[in-house]
Amino acid sequence: MDFFFTTNKDWLEKWDSFLQETNRGLYNQISAWIKSYEVYGFDYEFLLATQNNKIIGGCGIVIAKFSFFKFYIIPSGPVISLGNDDLIEEFVVKLKNRAKEKKCCYFQISLPYNNDNLNFCDYNLNSVSNTNSYFLGNIGVKFKYVIPLLGFRIVDLVKNNTIEKVVKNYSSNHKRNLNKALQNNFEIKFVTALEEIKECYNCFEMNAQEKGYPLRTFNSIKYTLIEYIDKDYAKIVSCNYNNKIIGALYLMKCGNRLTYINGGVLKEFQHLNVSNFMHNALIEYSLNQGYQSYDLSVGGSKGVVKFKEGFGSDLFLYTQTRHWILKPTTFKLFTLFEKYLKPRKKQIAKILIFLKKNKK
Repeated sequence: MDFFFTTNKDWLEKWDSFLQETNRGLYNQISAWIKSYEVYGFDYEFLLATQNNKIIGGCGIVIAKFSFFKFYIIPSGPVISLGNDDLIEEFVVKLKNRAKEKKCCYFQISLPYNNDNLNFCDYNLNSVSNTNSYFLGNIGVKFKYVIPLLGFRIVDLVKNNTIEKVVKNYSSNHKRNLNKALQNNFEIKFVTALEEIKECYNCFEMNAQEKGYPLRTFNSIKYTLIEYIDKDYAKIVSCNYNNKIIGALYLMKCGNRLTYINGGVLKEFQHLNVSNFMHNALIEYSLNQGYQSYDLSVGGSKGVVKFKEGFGSDLFLYTQTRHWILKPTTFKLFTLFEKYLKPRKKQIAKILIFLKKNKK
């Protein structure tokens, strides 16, 4: 058994392969996802555990930096292969010590585990002692610039192994909307060309603007998206109507399932139930690929949550995120600084991106 911190390209490629092969794989642990925080001037590294030179567990870490403030964040993890859950204690201890070594004022980790619902143990840790060091941390998130996963909301494709069986579990409203959408001769397309990706992302941006939530600009994320697609870690899917892109979905591929990240439909076409059509098409695609589930993801407004529930999905929430304040005085200074930082988050993000580009 060997534990080591690394940013080595070869090891990160092995790590990405590991995440794709295990049902426990988490999309926000893919190396390109962790590295994408570099655009804000943040750093990163990975802690891997190997046995006979084979990865059996690990996690990606974002080292967030604002001025002289440093934060050590594990967005979700570690991801550990079945039968090795006893490594959790060693992971938590090593990560906390590393945060201190890096002179960070704050350490945060979100464990993919929930003792209350072990029906999903194939997807996540299923045996964590209540004496584990993780539970000594403070509950909650005090640093909100690297978002942890809250869990997942899956459509089970093992129990319901045909599209007909899946559709039977849809709400009556979803069944009706899907039947209407199927009359419209929509076409689903997996897009790979930059211009088409940009057009799809425009759907996401318009939806974000309409619903009032923040979204990274296309220019800040386009190369990351292209890398995901080239490596088959993500899918950008368009819904075409009369040769026009009217809606799109962005999904990550990891852990033998697709996870919904973002989507949008042009306002003038929303009455045609395009979202119902797209998700149903991707569920059918997942079945054909032999995936065990389709993850609609956790969160959203009341309306969005109701929409996700309509697909007969099962909700699984992780245990609460934990954090340690390693340098109380420094962290207190950050909270004062944050009062001025938070209202200007978009402006500061643009400045960080600008400085990062000019540094190269």
